[in-house]
Amino acid sequence: MSMKQSQQSKESGEKTIGVYTTDAYKLTLKAMNHMLECRASIEVLAPSHSISPVELTSILRENRITDSANPEQLAAFCADAAQGKNLENILIASGLEPIPGKDGWLELIVSTGKEKSEFTEDQQGHINFKLVQSFSNVEPGQQIAINHSPTPGEPGLTIIGETIPAPTGNPNDLIAGDGVAFSEDKTQIFAEKAGRVVFENNTLFITEEFVVNGDVDLNVGHINFNGVVDIKGDVLDDFNITATKGINVTGTVGACRLESDGPITVGSVAGKGEGKITCKGTFKARYLNQAVIECWEDIEVAYEARNSILKSARKILLPSGLLTGGKAIALEGIEAKVLGARAGAKTHVLAGVYFPEIDQLEFLRTSIRSTTEQIEHIDDTLNLLKKKPLSTMSPALREATEMRIEMLNHRLADLYTEKGRLTEELREFSHGTHPTTNPKINVLGSLKEQVIISLGDTREGITMEIPGPLSVVENTRDGGLRFVSYSPLKVSAGEAEKNAIQEAEASDSSDS
Repeated sequence: MSMKQSQQSKESGEKTIGVYTTDAYKLTLKAMNHMLECRASIEVLAPSHSISPVELTSILRENRITDSANPEQLAAFCADAAQGKNLENILIASGLEPIPGKDGWLELIVSTGKEKSEFTEDQQGHINFKLVQSFSNVEPGQQIAINHSPTPGEPGLTIIGETIPAPTGNPNDLIAGDGVAFSEDKTQIFAEKAGRVVFENNTLFITEEFVVNGDVDLNVGHINFNGVVDIKGDVLDDFNITATKGINVTGTVGACRLESDGPITVGSVAGKGEGKITCKGTFKARYLNQAVIECWEDIEVAYEARNSILKSARKILLPSGLLTGGKAIALEGIEAKVLGARAGAKTHVLAGVYFPEIDQLEFLRTSIRSTTEQIEHIDDTLNLLKKKPLSTMSPALREATEMRIEMLNHRLADLYTEKGRLTEELREFSHGTHPTTNPKINVLGSLKEQVIISLGDTREGITMEIPGPLSVVENTRDGGLRFVSYSPLKVSAGEAEKNAIQEAEASDSSDS
């Protein structure tokens, strides 16, 4: 057997290991794919004396190709050659390709909102399709992600058993944006402020704003966000928004619940008497209709508040608008261009009172009334049950009646205890001290009939229209209301009354 070796192109990763010629065959062995494959070609001259698996294995061993050789492939190659088949580039040995390391990657622990929402059933098997919010609210100090380092690769082996180095993965070129901080070893990522996580253009950051470029509907669902919510469209009926730092709605808010620890600004509200807006900051709107507003700062309405309940721990202001129907309660005074209407529902206005105390007082009184009604109902039921002697009843009916009487007596005892607690709480209730209280109503245009004004201990209805501008305060000296010259709400009711008395006395002196 003669043997000739030659080396071919290194660029193609191919080289000839050897050419073996005998009277029976011409065998060519080539290393391919940068020493990851050994391929054999054979020209058969005498099939009965063609190459055997043992002979081929021996040739491979001479070329250090041992563990990478595939016995089944060798056997198949030799079997085909023994049948006189000429074979070309048959794979008979394989190395192991190196596996590159995994690039560094970001593992988010929280949801960014890009994930698909998954609806879940409640215990009754119902699905609330309005619960589609998928982003997570994060707090300062909360871990939001893990920054994984690149991993080393797994080395490969050539057909002759030499190691092929594997490249390590590329590092993650993550950028820490606003509100995001790395741990010292750069592997953990934390939020530095409240909001939601955004990952864009390989930058991770916290945003304090959630913008909806349209309506809040089934595509958006209820919103609960640690930041500012900005709605460019409307908020449809029965969709709720909770935001810690503020809510802005360009369009109309329907029969919904909006709540924020910050300010709330809306275009208009059509509450249908069912929706409610609660904010700890200033509330602003253009129009209100059948809305319920509870606000710990000023309530400002540009044009009209109709048939609404407005409660402010500071001022209610409609200097260019109409306030008619419903109820308005403010600690530091109420000002409107037009108050009330010539016809329609009555308008109740109360100034100089802190609405949470009024609400608590009403809750206690309502609870006592409800408890009293339940006690009276149970007493009537027990009297009816006791009218028929137990001895005249069948055993089954007597047992059921006795059980019901026992249950009603237990309930009655609980109700008496509850009524006693509520009555004591009502007896001890007292209004707090509020330095900024100002029982004063300002009307810039006209005060219409059907308005009921409550200031201090005075409650009085307006029966005829009174032109403005004017201020209404309590007549602390003679009782009733006092209609005085207009003065801004920054002038207290006491000061306005004092000025009015001085003006009246000066006028009397000049007349005499």
